[in-house]
Amino acid sequence: MRVKELGTRPAPATFREIFSRSVQGHGPAITVYRRQIPYWQERGWIYRANEYTGSYQTPYVAFQGRIEEGWSGHANFFLYRPSRQIQKFSHWSCFAPRGNDWYMVHMARRPRDVSSGIITIERLIAEAYES
Repeated sequence: MRVKELGTRPAPATFREIFSRSVQGHGPAITVYRRQIPYWQERGWIYRANEYTGSYQTPYVAFQGRIEEGWSGHANFFLYRPSRQIQKFSHWSCFAPRGNDWYMVHMARRPRDVSSGIITIERLIAEAYES
């Protein structure tokens, strides 16, 4: 279908007035705030005695995880039994064995909080499965 522009001109005042009334709405605008639940909690992780337990979840796979939070606020992230896809991935050197099939995940940049660390590891797992 061809469209031929014949020109532009302002709409008549009556149309502009009717349109402006319908666009304005019927009441004052209200602010909708994002839920304030931390990501770790949203994903079902459990916190007990300076330790978080849960699973790193991706569209491809989920892995059991553990996070140990020190008194200084620094957290160590662990992943249980990394798969062959992760072991073949370029970031495999970031995984250090800690015994009983647990691996500590070293990150070049310390995450701001536990939720950021979980997101980072989930992204890393997803990338390993996408490659």
